Amino acid sequence: MMQGFWQGGWRGGVLRIVVEPGAGAAVRPVARAGFPVVLLLLALVALADWSVWQPDMPRLSLAVLVLVIALVAQVLLGWQWSRRAALIGWAGLVAGLLPLVEEVQALSLLMALLGLLHGVGWMVAGSGSAAAWTAALRFIANGPVQPMHDGVAFVNSAGHWRAMPGGFGGLLRDWGLPVALGTVFVVLLVLANPMLEGWLEALGQWSPMLDFDPDRVMFWVLMAALVWPFLRLTVLRERLTAPLKGRAMLSLVPVAVVNERSVLRALVMFNLIFAVQSLLDLAYLWGGVTLPEGMTDARYAHRGAYPLLATALLAGGFALLAQPFLAGRPGLRVLLYLWVAQTVLLVVSSILRLDLYVGAYGLTHLRFAAFIWMGLVAAGLCLMLVQMMLRRGVGWLYVRSAGMGLVTLYAVCFVNVTGLVAGHNLARPELVIDNDYLCAMGDGALPAIRVWEQAHRLAPCPGYPPVAVPADWREWGFRNARLRHSLSAVYAGRGAVWLPQY
Repeated sequence: MMQGFWQGGWRGGVLRIVVEPGAGAAVRPVARAGFPVVLLLLALVALADWSVWQPDMPRLSLAVLVLVIALVAQVLLGWQWSRRAALIGWAGLVAGLLPLVEEVQALSLLMALLGLLHGVGWMVAGSGSAAAWTAALRFIANGPVQPMHDGVAFVNSAGHWRAMPGGFGGLLRDWGLPVALGTVFVVLLVLANPMLEGWLEALGQWSPMLDFDPDRVMFWVLMAALVWPFLRLTVLRERLTAPLKGRAMLSLVPVAVVNERSVLRALVMFNLIFAVQSLLDLAYLWGGVTLPEGMTDARYAHRGAYPLLATALLAGGFALLAQPFLAGRPGLRVLLYLWVAQTVLLVVSSILRLDLYVGAYGLTHLRFAAFIWMGLVAAGLCLMLVQMMLRRGVGWLYVRSAGMGLVTLYAVCFVNVTGLVAGHNLARPELVIDNDYLCAMGDGALPAIRVWEQAHRLAPCPGYPPVAVPADWREWGFRNARLRHSLSAVYAGRGAVWLPQY
């Protein structure tokens, strides 16, 4: 068993690509045994420490780390896919890393993860987008548990060694679990207890060998757990590419509740309810009718924006549930068309309400995100209308809605939202600026603040820290470079009241 455990980790120590005569784009790997996969793991953890932990703000080095992990996984797995599949897989992976080069944030980390999963899926499946994404989704479930599987296999294999009282096998069986979990508990308790951390720091001053950073140790452990599944793709491949045994059916609600009669009655009732709201919005938001006494435009807009969006989401969910009952029922189909159209009007009204509220109180990150979210919901509902008119299945709708959302979020990764928010609020003299919010935005707002200061000879944020200059290439980021370039232009007197490159 021990030999079998290591076989999955030795492949690809050295990889030679041999083009067979007449094979065209086909290639076959000729792998020789190299260093064990554990040594590769240690090397990648050391690289993560150097590229992520040591810099104050890792940017470009984080993208390089992900790329190196993917390259090592490819070498260990072998090159068993066509050039077209390689192009698709690696193009998606690199595209997912570009937002990290722009700026490291939660959304760019998500895109990098999706790009890495895309690459892994194509590496394992070899061809076919459906098979690749099936493998990628299975990797999400199987990858995190692979370290535990291999750990159990390693401990069990120790039983084949000499089980002497002082032998390694006996020590591993008796002390492996308590030492491993005990180390984790010690690190967690040190993180939670400043007194224990102080004792360890005192021990570190007494003996340099005992000096260690518990946060750094936890980072090493986390990186090892994250990297290990990518080094074991040869073992995971069978589970990731196994054919589906059947299509599981998910029933969201009992059939007794959702049927043709209940759907018909619900659509009639919902259309009447939505018609009342639509008429009110048409009157107050679009027709210019005066609001009731005591109700301001801002209050009316704020109270309705988010509840109406939640209502639209529920309406879209019910529309999906109602679609199976449309066959042979043209009247029901017309009612559903009308209701979805009213829901689109509801979302558009929500966007208008939010715009009125922003005009009165200014833009924030949350309100900017709400604009994006509302636009996606409205576009998704329009797609639903198209899907029903073309008589396509809900899978058609899911794929295109997910693709539309992914493309939108990917594009937002390259937008300096902080600069947009700060520039919008500072360009509106009628707004009462919230200096606490403005001065806590971060680097992205600084060019807009400096332009406003030069135009008004006032400093809304005295002592605002400058944009950080990268210490070396690991901290370089495209947005950071643009911000420093914009600030140089402002200080040189070439800045305008509004900088469109934000």
